[in-house]
Amino acid sequence: MSENQEDDKMEARGYQLRLVDYITKNNGIIYLPTGSGKTYVAILALKRFSKNFGKSIEDGGQRALFVCNTVELARQQAVCVKNFTNFKVGFYVGEQGTDNWNRSKWSEEIENNQVLVGTAQVILDLFLQKHMEFKSVSIAVLDECHHGTGKHPYHELMRLFQLVPPNTPLPRVVGLTGVLIKGNEIKHVANKLRELETTYRGLIITVSDEKEMENVMLYSTKPRERLILYRSVTQTFKVIEDIRGQIAQYLKSLELIDIGQQPIRLSRGLNVVRDSNKKSTIKTMLNDFLFQIDNYGIYAGSIAIISVLVEFEIKRRQAETLVLRNLYRTAISLCESVRHSLVSKLRDMLDDDEMSDDQINSESIIMNFSTPRVQTFLQYLKDTFANKDPKEISCLVFVERRYTCKHLYGVLLNFIESTPELRNVLVPQFMVGRNGIFQDFESQLEKRWQKSAIQQFRDGESNLIVCSSVLEEGIDVQACNHVIILDPIKTFNMYVQTKGRARCRDASFVLFSSDLESSKITEQIKQYRLAHEEIRNYLESRVLERAEPQMNEINEHFQDDIQPYVNSNGAVLLASSALTILHRYCQQMPSDAFGIVLPWFKLLDADERKKYTSAWAKKTMVSITLPLNSALRETIISDPMGCARSAKVSAAFKTCIKLHALGELNERFLPTTVNERVADIANVHFEHWKKYGDDVTIKRKDRDLTNNSLKTYQTRCPTELYDAMPRVGETCYAYEISLEPHFERNDYTGHMYDSMQSRRSYGLLLRKRLPRLAAMPLFSHQGKLHAHVAEHPLEIVIQSQEQLEKLQRFHVMLFRDLLRIWQPFFVLDRRSKENSYLVVPLSTPPGSGLDWQLVEQFQRLPKSHATSLAQRKEMPPPRPEDFEGKIVTQWYANYDEKRMLVTKVHSDLTPMSMMDEKQQDKSYYTFTMSKYSNYIGDVVHKQHFLLEVRELTDRMNFYIKQSVKQSAQSKARARVMLIPELCFNFGFPGDLWIKLLFLPSILRRLYYMLHAETLRVRLNKYLGLDKLPINGDGYIPKPLEIDWSLRRNVDHQGNAMHADDCEEPRSLLEPLPTKTVEMAMEKLQITDLEVPWQLYMEPLDIARNIMSTYPVELSYYYNFTSGNLLQLEKLEQEDKELWTQNQFKMRHGNIYNTPSSPIRNLPALLPADSPNGTRVDPKPVQLSVLQHSISNSHISPAEQGEFLAAITNSGSVDVFDMERFELLGDCFLKLSATLYLANKYPDWNEGILTQVKSTLVSNRNLLYCLSDTDIPTRICSTMFTPKYTWLPPSVSLPHNVLAIWKEKLEPAGLVGPHNLRNISIGEEEVFGNGECGSVSYRNFVETCQSNQHSHHAGFDYSSEVNFCVGQVKMADKLIADTLEALLGVIVKNYGLQHGFRMLEYFGICKSDIGKPLTQLLDLELGSKRMRANISQHEVDGFLINHAHLERNLGYTFRDRAYLLQALTHPSNPTNRLTGCYQELEFIGDAILDFLISAYIFEHKTRMTPGQLTDLRSALVNNTTLACICVRHRFHFFILAENAKLSESIQSFVQFQESQNHRVTNQVRILMEERDVQPEPLDSDDEMDFAEVAAAAKANAIKSAEETQMGDYNISHNVDVPKALGDVLEALIAAVYLDCRNLQTTWQVIYRLFEPELMEFSRNVPMNPIRQLNEHKLAKATYGPPITDKDQVMVTCQFICMDKTIKVYGFGNNKKQAQLSAAKHALQKLAKCEA
Repeated sequence: MSENQEDDKMEARGYQLRLVDYITKNNGIIYLPTGSGKTYVAILALKRFSKNFGKSIEDGGQRALFVCNTVELARQQAVCVKNFTNFKVGFYVGEQGTDNWNRSKWSEEIENNQVLVGTAQVILDLFLQKHMEFKSVSIAVLDECHHGTGKHPYHELMRLFQLVPPNTPLPRVVGLTGVLIKGNEIKHVANKLRELETTYRGLIITVSDEKEMENVMLYSTKPRERLILYRSVTQTFKVIEDIRGQIAQYLKSLELIDIGQQPIRLSRGLNVVRDSNKKSTIKTMLNDFLFQIDNYGIYAGSIAIISVLVEFEIKRRQAETLVLRNLYRTAISLCESVRHSLVSKLRDMLDDDEMSDDQINSESIIMNFSTPRVQTFLQYLKDTFANKDPKEISCLVFVERRYTCKHLYGVLLNFIESTPELRNVLVPQFMVGRNGIFQDFESQLEKRWQKSAIQQFRDGESNLIVCSSVLEEGIDVQACNHVIILDPIKTFNMYVQTKGRARCRDASFVLFSSDLESSKITEQIKQYRLAHEEIRNYLESRVLERAEPQMNEINEHFQDDIQPYVNSNGAVLLASSALTILHRYCQQMPSDAFGIVLPWFKLLDADERKKYTSAWAKKTMVSITLPLNSALRETIISDPMGCARSAKVSAAFKTCIKLHALGELNERFLPTTVNERVADIANVHFEHWKKYGDDVTIKRKDRDLTNNSLKTYQTRCPTELYDAMPRVGETCYAYEISLEPHFERNDYTGHMYDSMQSRRSYGLLLRKRLPRLAAMPLFSHQGKLHAHVAEHPLEIVIQSQEQLEKLQRFHVMLFRDLLRIWQPFFVLDRRSKENSYLVVPLSTPPGSGLDWQLVEQFQRLPKSHATSLAQRKEMPPPRPEDFEGKIVTQWYANYDEKRMLVTKVHSDLTPMSMMDEKQQDKSYYTFTMSKYSNYIGDVVHKQHFLLEVRELTDRMNFYIKQSVKQSAQSKARARVMLIPELCFNFGFPGDLWIKLLFLPSILRRLYYMLHAETLRVRLNKYLGLDKLPINGDGYIPKPLEIDWSLRRNVDHQGNAMHADDCEEPRSLLEPLPTKTVEMAMEKLQITDLEVPWQLYMEPLDIARNIMSTYPVELSYYYNFTSGNLLQLEKLEQEDKELWTQNQFKMRHGNIYNTPSSPIRNLPALLPADSPNGTRVDPKPVQLSVLQHSISNSHISPAEQGEFLAAITNSGSVDVFDMERFELLGDCFLKLSATLYLANKYPDWNEGILTQVKSTLVSNRNLLYCLSDTDIPTRICSTMFTPKYTWLPPSVSLPHNVLAIWKEKLEPAGLVGPHNLRNISIGEEEVFGNGECGSVSYRNFVETCQSNQHSHHAGFDYSSEVNFCVGQVKMADKLIADTLEALLGVIVKNYGLQHGFRMLEYFGICKSDIGKPLTQLLDLELGSKRMRANISQHEVDGFLINHAHLERNLGYTFRDRAYLLQALTHPSNPTNRLTGCYQELEFIGDAILDFLISAYIFEHKTRMTPGQLTDLRSALVNNTTLACICVRHRFHFFILAENAKLSESIQSFVQFQESQNHRVTNQVRILMEERDVQPEPLDSDDEMDFAEVAAAAKANAIKSAEETQMGDYNISHNVDVPKALGDVLEALIAAVYLDCRNLQTTWQVIYRLFEPELMEFSRNVPMNPIRQLNEHKLAKATYGPPITDKDQVMVTCQFICMDKTIKVYGFGNNKKQAQLSAAKHALQKLAKCEA
């Protein structure tokens, strides 16, 4: 063990082996003195019981337990087992968050480790929660087992043996102890020892005889004991009496100070109200100081008072409220006065008043102003250690109190410094016990400094440690040769343990005592020795006849008032755990930073007890009331018990059983987590996840590693176009496509205008009928046009296969030769499957059939070629009629790719005519010859006509309007004159050629319009709206609407381009590199849990530098330990006029000076049937979505175009997309999910409802819901680029190549576009059987396979290949957005009830029997059942002046219980009528979000989707809601009993008054509660540029799992209390539930929000992230998100005043965390720029 770490190799001593032999056969408690190797015996025992360690638990494997009483001891023993065995060791303490580990985590730990070392509570919970069973344990070692009495976890662990089924093998139990008696229990030693043996089901065993004992003593301790006496006479000083009087006076005045509402604390017996923590801390510290000055003297007191003063300074900085800050200020003033008095007294011994204060640290002054105890102690040190070798000294000084350690250390430092004989001899340190269990920053620092102090002592850097009782047990230091007990020894334990520290040979053990106490202490030591002797006799005298404890003895020992409760899963609830579980349950309930959520205990008086028991006079009873938001609303009464403590436990035990029955505690008796709630309902709501191999309970961060968010989908062809290839002899349908220009005809546009108006056109020929299709807008350079697909087709019968072949060749010619959108690997698709129809020319006049002449003439398009001068001389001269309206190209100078329309034949001009404008001095002939004579030689026909031509566009995508205006000059330049003999005439009609340019855009859109029509018909039928006249056979689709809010870009040719996202400004600094958490954890030793800060950031150790601490260091210490974020400086409150009106008076008028309609002052909105009056509504702003919800007669048809928009991704860059509908669908979905869950699970608290709702509406859930339909295969997700990624109709890959994908053959994943281009396909194969030759096919497969070994390896070419094989890759989010957009379409046109029905269609929600989803708006609150019998009079007792609130709200309540609930904060314990506002806030949040979103959706049609989202979040975020809440004075009515909250609200109100109650830019960057997480990270880490690189290396961001902080630090940094926004949302829900009318609710919301609706619409507030990005000098960069326990942290680095500053943001997701970090940064920039 620790004691023997001097020698790393351990050899077993004889007595140790004998003990192990005994343990191998029986349970036992090994009792050996400190230092005689108990731990080694345990390690040998572990080895004997390791037979089944290698097996898995399932196969009968077993594990060993090593249970310890403290964390330090557990850490020490884990290291020991690791060092001396080859077992895998698991180390478990509460700090690791073991409380929250689930079964799978524990199973993994138990499987992977063989010896589980941990603290008692952790190991106890392991068995209570049934993560492990005793049959899987071969041996359990319990260190310091003498603690196992009462309700100690050791005792409770042994109690569980009672619950094991008969005949189950139990583990061997081995107790280790050096002390058999706990504390001072030295009477009835034999009984106590027998009890200990009964507890552990085994005998106490030690060495067997005298000789053996001597042998042990060689290894263990036998120091010389010495008692040193000091005089008990104390010199009284007047100054001490004065100070005592001063403190007493102050403590009296402390009673009178009102520090506001604090959590009420009762005494343990529940009958006395204790002081609040804050006051009692001050009292304790001042009384402690008096103790120090009385016991140690004035000099020690002068140091002790500084320690107290420092504590108060830190507490003043931590204070949550102004009152508390002032309270600590008064305490600080008192301490300063006391310090001054003490120093003045010390200075009396100085010769000169001018001498500095340092002179008072002389040896004579220290001795003179110390008590006899300290004088004697210091003299002893001087006599014993004067001029000794410091390396030979190893001294421990034990004192009673923590504070004594600190100030005695200060006294020693000064005394040693002033005593030459000791100056280079003694080097002191001190150690104190940690007094808190909370893992906050201070305890982390303290732990670190403690460790450093011990390390110094071990390394010989210090040789004297002053310590409190912390070193009695467990902490391992090397053997000491001096142990000094300065304060009276209190317990037998302390005597044995401290004496055991003197382990060196010739060690001395020195006790100090006053001469008056000497006989008492001598007697005490005598008693202790007797007890030791008695123990020895007990063990010796009964070595042979001692019987092991019998079962009846054990059963009797564990008999208890409250029997353990075992649930159906075998988990155990012990009475001793009930209180802890109850407090833990309350802590995880939803609350804001100001909520104190605690159970309320009440001691029942005699009259109350009489109702429950006849023995009321002798018994005690306690009641428990849980917080307002608990599902357990009733008060629980304990059984009648003997004392208040037992009654409290009984009540808690009964409460836990009730909570377990309600499902609030899980099968392991722990608070049910959100994940468990979700798992419980997974089969109801999330069953469809399993189909996709996903589990709803896997956390997001874990899932993202396994699931790629891009998935491949098969594209679905519209039914009308599938297998629609015309067949010989069957009736086919030719649908004419006509183009209608919507631009004026002029010189520039004339050629396009005339071509579109020509009577010739194309038709789509297919053997299926098409539904009515909407006219679609297109944009050419000349302007907008509409394309129409004829409603009534021509019926045509193809007579022969030859005719069909000709049509197919003409069809291929159009796409291959004219449009040139043909890939070398395309063939005519003979399968008649996807998109199998033909484009054919229709003859004129319309209706007269196909233009067979054109079909036959153009089976192929003539290829342009050059003609030599000789050839032209032989050719006949060109004729004007051959060129009129035809398409030509210039065959010379590489211009043969251009296509030009002949717009006019100029017979009046010849090549010899003079040119226009710039080239007026040249003829056309001269100009042409000067440039191109090398190509053309000469012009033959110099006297013939000229051609005026217009170049045809290369553009293929005509969806987007070109935003760049062409200048008049460039329009004029578009007119070109050509010489006919130098042109190649294709002979193809120009008007048909021009119409053909638009055809790909029309066909692509037609494809998705057919999908949209399918969905329209399908959803109308599902909703039963297909028979309505507006939707039935007579439905005529409106033309597709252009969403003018979309910003679209086109390239130089006019083709659509992806919208460039706002490019973020690049930082001059690269973001700091961060080590991954795993790398940081690799170096994590079991002995050294790291701290999450860098060393250079660590504050001064104030306790160890108490005399030289500057105020600035105190400030830094506080800022560091609280992770404090600097607030906006307090804005001075302007002088106000005295109020002439009451405080409820609201400010009216236009607060933003918005140039819009003035704010109407709506009179109170009364429910229509209110007896008080009728509702007056001057021109209310209507929402059509609410109008459509009234009945089917109020709905409008959902248009084909709207469905098309809903399945069109913004990435496809069209003039419409799903984003606007998605906004409406998203907020509708949240509203629906809220109402659905509030209806279905009325007993769940708001925190769990919110989390389950977010899972229900999550993108992943929507993805799986929509994936259950065929809709994902109909989404238009890619941009239209016909030249590269579009498959023309009736065209495909060779069928044998296509089969690779259809049959999922191996090469499919390896194909790249280069492989496809290498397929050689001849003209015959294009029109052949649809397959490529076998040689080509083989080569293709081989080259694809060779990609694995070439530079193509690892590339994903799917985006370039998918279009050929009917596949598309889409992001999960796009699928979810599509579902939301479809909901948006339905809700916009058909209203809410039909929207609710769609939830069932998509499988998001399921209706219960008798509760259709259409009734979601009729929800009943869970809290309503509570108040069935409440009178209005009782409610009004809580509502003071409610008429003023109703007037400001603009609504009068019929049932004011809703109003009362909306105003009740969780911290209010008195309103048990309705519960708190959290239930209403959950509903109100969704109603507000939906109605505000519906308003901006309907009224802000010119805003981009991004602006709409910004506007929506600006209107409904917590800061805006808080501003509106205080502007309407609602904060005066909040029922809360919390001083911090009141002060925080008041501070926000004052700030808002300075901002004239507007939501300004300064207000928007205020910190909300979600922005400020209690994470201990330094928020203001300033670095010069030079330091950045150095800091980068050290800056490994650790998981913040090890450190958490208390609540009050959060609230201290909050500028905007969440409660204000919550109350406003709750009021909105209250209005709705009271009137059951969304129209009325909307009018109330509109009135409250009108100023912001007007102002923000005019000037959309910028999101803080964008605001920071656009800051000229900040150059902000964000670090990668770090996730820990569902919290995401993001760092933001920016430049401010030439310094690089790093701030941290926290949130539930990356976006929220970035927003928070941006707010932090903007606050800092605002301060710098102020």
